[in-house]
Amino acid sequence: MRILAKIVHAALGVALSVALAAAATQAPAGGTNAATIVLPRLVVAGRPATLAVLDAQGALLPGAEVEFLGGAKVTTDATGRATFTAPAEAGVLVAQSGGAKASAAVILPAENSPDGVQVTETPQLISLHEPFSVGGGGFRGEAEGTRAWLGEQPALVLAASPVALVVQPGPRTPPGATQLVIEAGGRSPGPVAITVVSLEVSAEKKQLAPKEKGKFTVQARGSEQRLEVEVRNSTPDVVKLPEGAEVLRVRTRGGAENSAEVELEGRRTGDFSVSVRLIPPVAGLPDVEMARQKLVAAQRIAPKGWATRLDNLIERLEKNPQEASKVRNTLEKMLAEKPQGEFGRLLEGAWLILLKR
Repeated sequence: MRILAKIVHAALGVALSVALAAAATQAPAGGTNAATIVLPRLVVAGRPATLAVLDAQGALLPGAEVEFLGGAKVTTDATGRATFTAPAEAGVLVAQSGGAKASAAVILPAENSPDGVQVTETPQLISLHEPFSVGGGGFRGEAEGTRAWLGEQPALVLAASPVALVVQPGPRTPPGATQLVIEAGGRSPGPVAITVVSLEVSAEKKQLAPKEKGKFTVQARGSEQRLEVEVRNSTPDVVKLPEGAEVLRVRTRGGAENSAEVELEGRRTGDFSVSVRLIPPVAGLPDVEMARQKLVAAQRIAPKGWATRLDNLIERLEKNPQEASKVRNTLEKMLAEKPQGEFGRLLEGAWLILLKR
């Protein structure tokens, strides 16, 4: 597998894949056969920054010409990256290469920037196969001037500015809880806790006959949380997903066997292909899944009469996470009844998590 393999084929020779889905990249609207441009989310006016270009397989693409709105051009070097100077004024930077387009916000330099390197924004959960964004300060606009590790494994800085990075996990990074370390100019703010998830796909059959039912399994390794996964049908003429959707979102079941099954129906005989990608929890919102887990734990030891009351709350968080604020309000009323012991502490823990909303 290449370090930026965009498609990872599953066992049994089935053309099932894990697709690269970068938080800070934008693929061409017309399809996936063209290049993809990777930009940091923010660039600083008048300061150096680095972009990357990936080919259709997700590999870094040397010699790719990128044109900015306004006419300036850069060409990626042997590493598939190019350093440029951000526009002098605040606004929006737009980059194009073939049919691909990407944008970044241009911000003015801070008047009183803290000394050293700071990491202020990172996702709690990342996919082994997808780039992720890091926010902070004191980074180098030249990507090679900033280094990243996940545990003991090096990660690749695809794109960079003084305040934002796009980082690709190394292929040997083990799934599970680890530490992200960022270093620029020999300085580091210290490790940041992060969890790496690997999505693996397997299928019952290599091919399906017309109208034949089948299914494939998405296995999440590295986390026991229930995870949201996007499934995309790359061969809609060969198989169809439930309700004929080309894009579908499913949730894994959580726990040690953290997986989700997706049904298929054959349309014509032939190899089929689907891709899956992790939908990370939105930063700044409560960890609804963690709150749900605390309620499930509380239900197991609930005093008489309480288990049924918790059923509704757990179901609402599973089916409608956006109702977290309503669940929080209900928990607040329950806590007013002063439940005792470990049961009460679990309810309070779930309530405190949902207070973030």
